[in-house]
Amino acid sequence: MFDAHAHIGEYRHDALICTSQADEYPIAESYPLHSYGTLSPDENVPFLIEERLREDPSAFIGEFGPDSRFEYSITVIKVLLELARDYSRPFTLHVVRRHDEMLHLLREIKTGVPFIVHGFTSSAQIADEYIRLGGFISLGKRSLRSRDFTSLLRKNFLLESDLPCSSEADRVLEEVYTSAALQLGTSIAVLEEMIDERRTVFTS
Repeated sequence: MFDAHAHIGEYRHDALICTSQADEYPIAESYPLHSYGTLSPDENVPFLIEERLREDPSAFIGEFGPDSRFEYSITVIKVLLELARDYSRPFTLHVVRRHDEMLHLLREIKTGVPFIVHGFTSSAQIADEYIRLGGFISLGKRSLRSRDFTSLLRKNFLLESDLPCSSEADRVLEEVYTSAALQLGTSIAVLEEMIDERRTVFTS
C-alpha cells in the first residue's frame, strides 16, 4: 500500500516522506521517496531547501502551506511554489482552513507540476479547484469523517497515514484503504492498483 504522506520513522520504500523542519532533511534523504519542506515562517529556510534541490534531483518539496492555527509566511509559501516551478519538482501542501488563500497563490504562481494536498477534509468543490490546477487530494483517517468523503473518492485522490513510518502507520493506512475500498465497492487489491497508477504522476 502506497502511503502518500508519511513521516520519518522505520525505513519504508512505499511511502512519501514529508518534512516540516530543516533538521529532518539529512534523515529524510535516505528514504527513496522524500521531500524537503517547512511549516516555519522563517524566510531563510527556502534557501536551505533550494540547496538541497540542487544536490538532490529526486527530491520533492513539502510539506508547506498556510495553517490558521499558527504563524506562517506568505513569502515562504510563494518562494517554495517558485522553486517547484523552477526546478520542476512535485510538492505537498499542508492547508488548514486557508484553502481560498492557497488557491489564490496557486493561480498566481503557475508551477506546471503536479502536487498533493495532504490530509484533505474540505468539500468536493474545493477539491475540484485544486484538481483543476494540477493537484491530487490525499485522504487520511480524518478524511473518513468528512461529509464529502464518498464524493472525494470520485476525484483524483491518494491515501495516507500522516504518521511516522511504523506498525501504527501501517494499521492506520490499512484502515483508510479498507474504508475507501468499501465506499467504492471494490477490493483493496484493485484500489492499490489504482493508487499505484496515480503515483506514477509523481514518481516516474
